[in-house]
Amino acid sequence: KKMNDQTVAAKDIGGGIVGTLVRFSWRCSACVSGLVALVAGALYWKQDSLLYFPTIGGVPRHPSQNPRRYRSPSEHDVPFETHMIKCEDGVTIHSWLLYHPSSSNNKEIPTIIFFHGNAGNIGLRLPNAVQMYHYLQANIWLVEYRGFGDSDDAVVNEKGLKLDAEAVLKYAHDQNNTMSNVNVEKLFVFGRSLGGAVAFHMAKFAQVSKYPLAGVLVENTFVSISTMVDHLMPYIAPLKSLVLRIGWNSGEIAPTINIPTMFLAGAQDTLVPHGHMLELFTRMKNSKTDNLVRMHVVKQGTHNETWMQGGKAYWVAIKRFLHDVLSAEEHNDGRAVTKHGTGVFQRKTSTSTTECTEASSSSVTNESIEVSMGSNDGEDAAGMISSVGNFMGMAREATRSVAAGRGGNPSAPSKKKE
Repeated sequence: KKMNDQTVAAKDIGGGIVGTLVRFSWRCSACVSGLVALVAGALYWKQDSLLYFPTIGGVPRHPSQNPRRYRSPSEHDVPFETHMIKCEDGVTIHSWLLYHPSSSNNKEIPTIIFFHGNAGNIGLRLPNAVQMYHYLQANIWLVEYRGFGDSDDAVVNEKGLKLDAEAVLKYAHDQNNTMSNVNVEKLFVFGRSLGGAVAFHMAKFAQVSKYPLAGVLVENTFVSISTMVDHLMPYIAPLKSLVLRIGWNSGEIAPTINIPTMFLAGAQDTLVPHGHMLELFTRMKNSKTDNLVRMHVVKQGTHNETWMQGGKAYWVAIKRFLHDVLSAEEHNDGRAVTKHGTGVFQRKTSTSTTECTEASSSSVTNESIEVSMGSNDGEDAAGMISSVGNFMGMAREATRSVAAGRGGNPSAPSKKKE
């Protein structure tokens, strides 16, 4: 009887322990589930505010509130026009057109539409735009999304930004616009990060609506927001089909674009994994479309600073892309350059400067990536990297980069580069 009592007691103790563990596990699961549900709910209701940052930290909304030399192109001795563009839904967006002096008597000058990333106003992009303006001998058209900078204070979301992109292209082709000396047959679009997704949408819209667009350049952009959630929020990924409202699916658009495209990638990008750019490039290169596709990789390039870290090879690669596209279009009587077009160049893999040779169509489709170590012109690329993890730090370093390109005087106008 005593043994039976001990056995019963042992069973009671064991049952108590098991019950306690079960209750503890259930409570842990409930806590984890509750936490996941809370994060998923926040993602559903707040996802736009998690992606778009018209202001962030100490960065002001309006360019006029920026530090000196980030307020206006006039601070860089660059002639410009301000254009306010009305979108289909009545929202008006702000833009600066930095027009090159050569464009007044030379219709061969290209114009590059510049779509910025997801935070800050266009004034913070002036150092980049000014270098682009001088190195590429092109008009640069900086566009500010709705809710950003001096654009209307409207809700910022994917639908709205797509309307912004469409309005810019319509405005460019409107014969009643007030733009000076812009040849719309030589119009390119450039987008970095989020701007790359906006640029891909513009390319799709141009193709569907039959608006001429000479070429697309994207830098450190993503395949889609869905794939970015997999990278940034892996625990939420299983629920994304239920909560994710933002698409920006460039991975679907890229293979359908029949417009010459260049991918500019920083191999050390830790915000948007480098694989996203490789995936977009591969999808487009292997698509059934016949457009010219190239990629330039800066081995030490990071997300926002690739243009500073790429050195002269970065600008040479872009300039040759623009030249090859425009030259081929002239040769083809205005038709877009294709993978099989005459005069298409093959880019060899290079660890310093860009090399090019005439190539057959088969080699162009397989050998259209070039790799650069970055700055190779005597400058220390590490010194150009933002040491402060915010836009003001990036802006200060960008100024030094521009100053270095002008012999140390950031206010001195650049000499014309041939």
